[in-house]
Amino acid sequence: MKISRQTAAIAAAAVGLGLVVTGCGPATKGGGGDKTGPTFQIAYNADGGHRAWVDAVANSISNTLGINASGAPDETFTAFRTAITDRTIKSAFRSGWQADYPRMSNFMLPLYYTGAGSNDGDYSSAEFDSLMDQANAAATDDEANALIRQAQEVLFKDLPAIPLWYQNTVGGWSTKVSNVEFNWKSVPVFEGITKAEGGAITAWGGEPQNPLIPTMTNEVNGGNILDILFAQLVYFDANGEVRNELAESIETEDSQLFTIKIKPNQVFANGEPINAAAFVDAWNYGALASNEHLSASFFEPIEGFSWEEDSDLKGKGLNIIDDLTFTIKLVAPQADFPLFLGYSAFAPLPASAFADIEAFGQNPIGNGPYKMAGPGAWEHDRQATLVPNENYKGDRQAKNEGITFKFYTDLNAAYTDLQANNLDVMHAMPETAFSTWETDLAGRMVNEPSAIFQSFTISQNLDHFKGEEGKLRRAAISMAIDREAITEKIFQGTRSPAQDFTSPVLPGWSGDIAGADVLQYNPEKAKQLWEEANKISQW
Repeated sequence: MKISRQTAAIAAAAVGLGLVVTGCGPATKGGGGDKTGPTFQIAYNADGGHRAWVDAVANSISNTLGINASGAPDETFTAFRTAITDRTIKSAFRSGWQADYPRMSNFMLPLYYTGAGSNDGDYSSAEFDSLMDQANAAATDDEANALIRQAQEVLFKDLPAIPLWYQNTVGGWSTKVSNVEFNWKSVPVFEGITKAEGGAITAWGGEPQNPLIPTMTNEVNGGNILDILFAQLVYFDANGEVRNELAESIETEDSQLFTIKIKPNQVFANGEPINAAAFVDAWNYGALASNEHLSASFFEPIEGFSWEEDSDLKGKGLNIIDDLTFTIKLVAPQADFPLFLGYSAFAPLPASAFADIEAFGQNPIGNGPYKMAGPGAWEHDRQATLVPNENYKGDRQAKNEGITFKFYTDLNAAYTDLQANNLDVMHAMPETAFSTWETDLAGRMVNEPSAIFQSFTISQNLDHFKGEEGKLRRAAISMAIDREAITEKIFQGTRSPAQDFTSPVLPGWSGDIAGADVLQYNPEKAKQLWEEANKISQW
């Protein structure tokens, strides 16, 4: 197999660290001598440029603990995410989070709260849940952040996921486009990009995992499309500041009962009116237990929600007052609930959507700055074409003729197209380009901190990772990873070692949390903990 000079350079750097970049078969010797027992694997999607770091992490674990460890690639992101959702992966797997709204709770609730839609490792802790419930009900941000730090202390004891590093916004654009800006969560502000020669902007993307229904999407490929197809009550500007979009006002006296007034004369792309029913019916549908929508957990704070049975939120937590007014009643006060309303799960749906929701998911009718170009605009595994929505009246007006998301399964191919001006904007970089991309794209690239967190998840349901044995092994694995060396040699200034489970760019962040020493490279302690686990059950 041929190997590029850049890939060879990454491999050489990893060898220099003792983090040999290998294939995905188990190693048999090295670091700890002969290695016996099961292979510790980290599953990942091969189309996302993750192989070098997964192999480096696996080899750091292998060489420190003297066990077999390797990466386990899935061919595509869609296949990888489907395996996670279906719970068919029987190993550790790549995980992480790109923020939906700029609060630390967004990194906690979806990933680790019992039963949450993105809790892919099925973690459950009554202590963690209680602290997060208290944080939600806190009267001030300072009180909430203090409770979230306590919740993180619980996570450091249990390690449902192994924090690795914070990811910078890394992206670039062609010479054909101007006014390119990346927002606070590392995504291009697509509507603001201009193209002198006209035509649609071409943007890097990937095949969405699920139909394009707001409550059925919890991954970035579909999320990036939904974010510009739909408008919610509020949105976040490029700096992460919350702004009203469809909401005329959001009022509360107790942070438990909210009165929502919708701006008048708002319509969907097909001309249907945006009224109180458009929100209430959409949320109620997404919350129904029988529908099993991935973002149902976002509606859990609303009175009447149930995981066990279909429970109509209408007449309970959601009440329509008039055509443009409705109320939301929560189970308990939650001061930051209005921030949730900027998440795509809280988008409205036109009444016509419910006539055939499956067909709607293939050709959604939204109310955002863009709309689907027409039937067949989503060409599966190839691209999705969006055009400006002339019915949109909000602040995010499109300044171009449309966006075509091109679905790549190889980041290197996308980067080659970007350099050749065959792709206009890209918000990722292949690992093979890290040594050259800032020079290759001088004057048309960005490298700055963002709200993205990278980890890998180890389910507590896996053999050897249950109970006390599991806690010891997860701590040992975490301490066996040389994050400093990997981020320096492989990522070359585009990542920084994690100090917690969130992101330093968020308000109230702290890098001083009890238990965070488990993220420090400590080979001797890692071996000690591993042997303690072996006394419970031999690996």
